[in-house]
Amino acid sequence: MAVVLTVYDGASCIGGSKIILNDGGAALLLDFGINFKSEGAFFDEFLQPRSTFGFSDLLALGLLPPLKGLYRPDLEYPGIWDRYSGHPLFREVEVQGVLLSHAHFDHCGHFTYLHQDIPVYASLTGAAVCKALQDTAGGEICYITPRELKDGLIRATGYRQVPYEQKIYHAFNCESVPPGMASFWRQCDSARGLNCKPLKACGNETSIADLPVRFWPVDHSIPGAGAYALKTSAGWVVYTGDLRLHGKQGALTRQFINEAASLKPAVLVCEGTHPEVKRPVTENEVAANSFEAVKKEKGLVVADFGPRNIERLLSFLEIAGGTDRLLVLTSKDVYLLEALRAAGETGVPDPCADGRIALYVRPRAVRQKWEDSLLARFGERAPERLVDAVRVRAAPGGYILCFSYYDFHAFLDIEPQGGTYIYSSSEAFSEEMLLDHERVRNWIGLFGFKLYGSLGRDRESSGFHASGHIHGPGIEEMVETIRPSVLVPVHTENREFFRRFEGICRVVYLQNGESFTIG
Repeated sequence: MAVVLTVYDGASCIGGSKIILNDGGAALLLDFGINFKSEGAFFDEFLQPRSTFGFSDLLALGLLPPLKGLYRPDLEYPGIWDRYSGHPLFREVEVQGVLLSHAHFDHCGHFTYLHQDIPVYASLTGAAVCKALQDTAGGEICYITPRELKDGLIRATGYRQVPYEQKIYHAFNCESVPPGMASFWRQCDSARGLNCKPLKACGNETSIADLPVRFWPVDHSIPGAGAYALKTSAGWVVYTGDLRLHGKQGALTRQFINEAASLKPAVLVCEGTHPEVKRPVTENEVAANSFEAVKKEKGLVVADFGPRNIERLLSFLEIAGGTDRLLVLTSKDVYLLEALRAAGETGVPDPCADGRIALYVRPRAVRQKWEDSLLARFGERAPERLVDAVRVRAAPGGYILCFSYYDFHAFLDIEPQGGTYIYSSSEAFSEEMLLDHERVRNWIGLFGFKLYGSLGRDRESSGFHASGHIHGPGIEEMVETIRPSVLVPVHTENREFFRRFEGICRVVYLQNGESFTIG
């Protein structure tokens, strides 16, 4: 039977990756993320899809593909498939697994809706990040809240009587699950409790529905990122996920490139987020520039960088140590560090033991149970490094606050009088983000911060942010080294860039919902 690759989302945009590979009776998903641009056309922070109708709203708006059998039965509103049986993309599927490249929401955010019996394959670190992400930020990436139809609406079942149901996860990049990770996987700071399914290790190679699958760790702006190769009846299909060469772990990406080339793949599914960048800012340059900015500041320093960007966090930790300051982390940051240590991630400090790290204590009224549990653990081991607004206000020159957009309320309690604000995150890539950046400017102006870094649409021009994505010459190196028979660009808004490869391979430009038969 034919081997067919279908891109349901992320074909010609950045994010929302949803790809299915079919080989006979085998079907595997490559990521299943949120397309923030498409969802932003219909929803915002206060107008959201109606959870009481399951996934119906997302189907109606074309934000999920109409694939019967892919989604959770408890989120399936009665009669939903009668409405979509005539849709041009409708079909019944039986998916045996989803390969997660990394735990950014644009690659995993729609795991919430996937059938709970579909196993997820990720790196061990990626699984830890997924669990920490759901524990602290919501979504149903790792475990689900069971639902039932009641009075014509889909509602959560009894709060204390019915536990969360953990999804089936398999962990690449490990031969066995460390005891600490097994314990963290069972951890649940909720009255509902958790019906735990143990995390299973599968080394760097496994077989899913009789298809051999290989995993490689790669460098990206989040721990645990990986690339995959699947051996189909038409040859190897390689999927890059998101990756880069200019991070501190760039050697991992280059190892993947070289080993993928040895497979002589039939298809390379390749990201192309920033092909127009000729020379990217490196993580080492960001660290050096940030150190110089902090060194000149006598007052408060705020470091604003992407959530789960641990490489950036570790850079600012070194800067804090070199400038005799405490790095003040949020509860989500500390929880993630604990999760990474449980997974055995090297180079990650113990936040309770590292004298350079403090934990910011928010007002009790806004805390959740997991956060109170974290504060209790931290307070038992390092009570002197629990920091609140009063302490920061009294000695602002002793701290680097790792705050971002949703932490700004704390400035009203701290009342800073000037200082340095380092914006070390991505440029605005949507109109909504432009508005967010304008609000950031307003907060900076209100408290008299000096801004380092670029707000708005400027991309990597400031030297205070390193992209998580491979640059143009890096893509050229990757494609020319791997030399696939067919190249399929995804996760890109610049398809013209890929025309340069038409001399060395066939380039297939798919639209969302389109399929390509391999071989």
